[in-house]
Amino acid sequence: MKRYMNKFALAMAMVMGLSTLTSCEDDEWGNDNPDYQNVFIVAFADWGPKSNNDKTYTVNQGSQQVVPVQLWCEGTRSFDAQAFVYADSKLTLGVDYQVTDASGNVLQQDGNGAWVLTWDLRSPDNTNNHRVQELYVKALNGATGDVTLMTFDPKDVDADGKLRISNGGTKDDDTEYYVPNNKTSEYEVRCITVNYKVKVTIK
Repeated sequence: MKRYMNKFALAMAMVMGLSTLTSCEDDEWGNDNPDYQNVFIVAFADWGPKSNNDKTYTVNQGSQQVVPVQLWCEGTRSFDAQAFVYADSKLTLGVDYQVTDASGNVLQQDGNGAWVLTWDLRSPDNTNNHRVQELYVKALNGATGDVTLMTFDPKDVDADGKLRISNGGTKDDDTEYYVPNNKTSEYEVRCITVNYKVKVTIK
């Protein structure tokens, strides 16, 4: 957990100068700006060797792989927050693999093809502002291949397969961007383009 938090803190420091930088920790990241008090960041907890969407896991048939997802938020709120996780795969959900929570409950996708993760922000947090949930990708003794979990909708790419970002352009360099994942009347969840996906290879 400490390794995850250190990498996340480093990424935050790298982009503090960007006008798009936001976090719910308004005193440090928002310069006491109340507009950012309820803006949270969702990312995969393990950043991989180069911390640039290069984390991969391998799982054998009949086994499962845990994929931790974290929400960056300081303090408590009077509401829960939800973030979306998507899958990009040629494998068939429910036939070749399934996604469950830490209790083994099979998660169902919503109408947009996302799994909805809910974080309890009402309770005290002891994770140094990094609340973590665990998803499990289970291989169902079907076909082999890759399942890529993403905090972006995998359909949100241009004709060249580059990720579209909120200003209408595409991400084609190593610059970090913060873009929306979920927005409600109470809060906004954003994701970061250097750590928006992990790959699970089913053998």
